[in-house]
Formats: sequence, C-alpha cells, structure tokens
Amino acid sequence: MSLLAPVPAAGQSIEAPSHFYWADTLVAHIAPENNEYGSGTSYVSWAGVEGATEYRSRSLCASFVTHVIKRAYGLSTYDIAAWFGSTSPNAILYHDRIVAEDGFDEILTVDQIQAGDIIAIEYPPGTTASGHVAIAASAAVPRSGIYPLIAGTTQYALTVLDASTTGHGMTDTRRQWDGSWHPGVGRGDMRLYASNSTGAIVGYTWSPQAGSTYYSKQMRDIVIGRLTDSSAALPVP
Repeated sequence: MSLLAPVPAAGQSIEAPSHFYWADTLVAHIAPENNEYGSGTSYVSWAGVEGATEYRSRSLCASFVTHVIKRAYGLSTYDIAAWFGSTSPNAILYHDRIVAEDGFDEILTVDQIQAGDIIAIEYPPGTTASGHVAIAASAAVPRSGIYPLIAGTTQYALTVLDASTTGHGMTDTRRQWDGSWHPGVGRGDMRLYASNSTGAIVGYTWSPQAGSTYYSKQMRDIVIGRLTDSSAALPVP
C-alpha cells in the first residue's frame, strides 16, 4: 500500500502526519448537532472543502479513521478496497493489517508512539463490536499508577481521537454537563499499560479513571501502527 501525496489541512505543521491534522481539525470544530455515531450512510466533511459549509460526521470508529485517511491522502474507495479487502474496513481488518505490516509499521513499545499512529483493538468472538480503532493525538505520557494495578507494568495516558458512543474519561470532549455522553467523534484519554522490562504494551483501559476495566492483550489484542508508504504500490484500476 503506497499512500498518495498528502493533502495538507489548514494550519498543518510538519511534525505530525496529514491524517492527524484532518482528524484534529474536525474534532476541534464540529458542532454537537452535526456529530453523530451511526452505521447508516457514513460521511465526514470539513467546512470549506469540496463545497461543504460545516464540519459534519456520521461514522463508527473504523469508518471515521477511513474517511480521514481517504481525505488526507486522496485515496478512493477503490484504493481502500484494494488495501483492506473491504470498502469499509472494520477494527479487525485494521488490526490485521497492522500486525501484517501491510501499509503500516507496527509500533511495539510505548515510548515509540507518536501523534497520528493508529490504535486497533480486536475484541474476542461473540462481542457485539469487532473492536475499536482510534488515532493517537500525542505521545504516551507516564502517569502515577492507580487501580487497576498490574504488577510489573507502568501506566501511561494516551490522548486519542475517535468515534464512539462513550468518551474516554472526565475531560473527554463528548462529556456533557450531566455526566452523559454525546455519541460521535471526540478527543479523550485512554490508559496504556507497558512492561517495565521491555516497554511492550500489555493492556489498556478505556479511560484513565480508577475502576475502568483492564483488558490484557490476551483478552483484547491492542496493536498500534504507523502509516507507511514503503509497501507495495496500489494496483492501477
């Protein structure tokens, strides 16, 4: 998979990849009434781009990431199908492409994470959702360990951009005044656990709050990948 030339987002610097800026710009500007989480006709639009006058999104976690990647690199639906084997890849397909390093370099240690890296979590069979996909919005930051405590690990906070029905922690942009969540795209913090000896990611919680359920890689396999253009070129239609 070879990415086409990136399409710069407004205000983009050179310190993070183009798709991060497109995602971040959307999350920063979208109004709640234009922000939906849903599996109907999926779309993401940016004000001032291709005639759009508002920032809008109706997407699931994986389709949000796919829309952002398509916009950032000028990829077509055909390109996505050639890469993933689906015009709308789910979390498992993102997970498997990262593990296979097909269009991605897998990030194996927590200290290597950068803004723009793709987080893909594969849920076990029988779970309602196939998994979850998000975009890292920062490096992972070590934090004081709180419950649940896992022996031999250090805890890290990782800010992410994603589409979800619930947010990640008290500071998530989807959190409303009454403590409920506005489903859709937003920014929040997940918690990663990394091995003290190797730095490898061994598990996560959905939010940084004490009591957020811990999932080991054996329970829900979390992988992180960085988009690369070093793989095989896309086939020509």
